Amino acid sequence: MSELVAHLPVIGPVVVLAALALAAVFLVRRASASGAPSSALSVKERAIVAACADALFPAGGPIPVSGTEAGLVEYVDRYVARTPRPLRPYMRLLFHFVELSPWVFGPRRARFTRLPQADRIAVLASMAQSCIYLRRVTFLSLRTMLSMGYLANEKVAGAIGVACCATPFERRAAGRAAGEPAAAAPPSLAPGVTA
Repeated sequence: MSELVAHLPVIGPVVVLAALALAAVFLVRRASASGAPSSALSVKERAIVAACADALFPAGGPIPVSGTEAGLVEYVDRYVARTPRPLRPYMRLLFHFVELSPWVFGPRRARFTRLPQADRIAVLASMAQSCIYLRRVTFLSLRTMLSMGYLANEKVAGAIGVACCATPFERRAAGRAAGEPAAAAPPSLAPGVTA
């Protein structure tokens, strides 16, 4: 009980931020119902994803490809489109929570997309280390989605020395020449029995 009382000054802004994010999601859904954007994400959500992508994967980082250059906005748009319809509002809420988070928690009282790059990085770092569970989970969810898209990019895979393989679970023939396609054998149910 004493922990709850100690966190009361923090709980109030979190509830206000959640209410604002829900209102934003409602307005976005209402705008998209009128047929405005043709993609799964609204223009604002695409801007939020772009800002997050370049904060997590900057152009001057260890891998020279930035998040937006790796096509993360399009990747996340397709990812949201493939997500079952009942789960999409939660993903939108995640993006709007990130957008409004600096307004509530700092470092400056502005929306995430209006912050300079250094402040965006600071916001994401504070989310990763936050004592508030919701902020940490939001960061982890966002980082997971964007990392999947970043690592799926061919330029990024080449920069880190990963060879893309469309069939990673097929057996490789021991005696075949390099670059020659592997012959697919029928699956074996038991020694000497094939499907």
